[in-house]
Amino acid sequence: MGNVNVAVNVTSQFSLDRFQITSGLAGAKHEFIFDERPITLSLPPAELEGRGIDVPIMCVKWQSEGMVPLEYRVSVVDLAIELAEPVDIPEELLGLPPSQRNLLDKDKIGKLDTLTQEAGDTLKRAFEHWLRVLRWKSRTGSIGEPQIKYAGPDGGGSFLTERATQKRLWRPPHRIRATLEKAVTSMEWDAVQVALSSNKQPPVWIDFLFEARMRMNNEDRVGGVLTLAIAFEVSLRKIFSAELEKLNADPAVLAVLDVANLRALLTWLKKTRAWNGDWEDATEFSTLHKLMDYRDGVMHMAKVERLNDAELRSMYAAVEKFAYFTSRVLGLD
Repeated sequence: MGNVNVAVNVTSQFSLDRFQITSGLAGAKHEFIFDERPITLSLPPAELEGRGIDVPIMCVKWQSEGMVPLEYRVSVVDLAIELAEPVDIPEELLGLPPSQRNLLDKDKIGKLDTLTQEAGDTLKRAFEHWLRVLRWKSRTGSIGEPQIKYAGPDGGGSFLTERATQKRLWRPPHRIRATLEKAVTSMEWDAVQVALSSNKQPPVWIDFLFEARMRMNNEDRVGGVLTLAIAFEVSLRKIFSAELEKLNADPAVLAVLDVANLRALLTWLKKTRAWNGDWEDATEFSTLHKLMDYRDGVMHMAKVERLNDAELRSMYAAVEKFAYFTSRVLGLD
């Protein structure tokens, strides 16, 4: 057998947690250009659905009558990148297991290794880009988020024991903290495709918003408050800087804006020409001021004792509403 030229892709599989989809999206794809290369991302088809651990797709919600699948949890996605140039390989490789190094000389082995590794690095960055856009358009920052395991809290609960013998006499009910997962819908999946095709990036405050949620989910309340405050501050300052940039304002003016008092900017927002009922609906002044109170308490006086999950969730909802409205008004959605 001689050599053959074959068109090739490089493929990689990426795992992620907390990714749930409606049943119609099983096997769905996204196609987009990344680093000037065509990328295809594929979800596992419903035929691969299984039970237990390490399964690519698993039904987690179904209609009782007829056991019709309604939602799946997806744990892996596949990415493929099309390479522009074909590769010249021995024809035997087409019918053998991969990496038959004994059929190639040293230079050819090095070229194929480099080609595959470099494309694999591009796929990793393409996956990270896709994940950011998916979180943005689905408003679900928990998809694929890191999870922190603290020392101690999962030790099985506390027991009442008889002091002399250490015999366990009583244990209260074990509390389980459940995280409700929102399934990505077909409409949201299509919105992701539009954003990918248009090469849109989520505004930076959306990244901070989801990082705040991740910290809250991991019971890092201090980090949650500080990161949430950053998300709000960046989006608020961008409202004013965007107008100045349109007017080609002097860089010194923009620098002054960067150090302007955040509470003053929030008050001035009402005085802008763009202020209307929609802005008012999107801006919960009392809750946003409370967030700044918490941030100042943490940063300036190390006050952390007042932090609680209920208020954090309320502040998160207010910042999320403001951040997404800001994105739309600025044409960044």
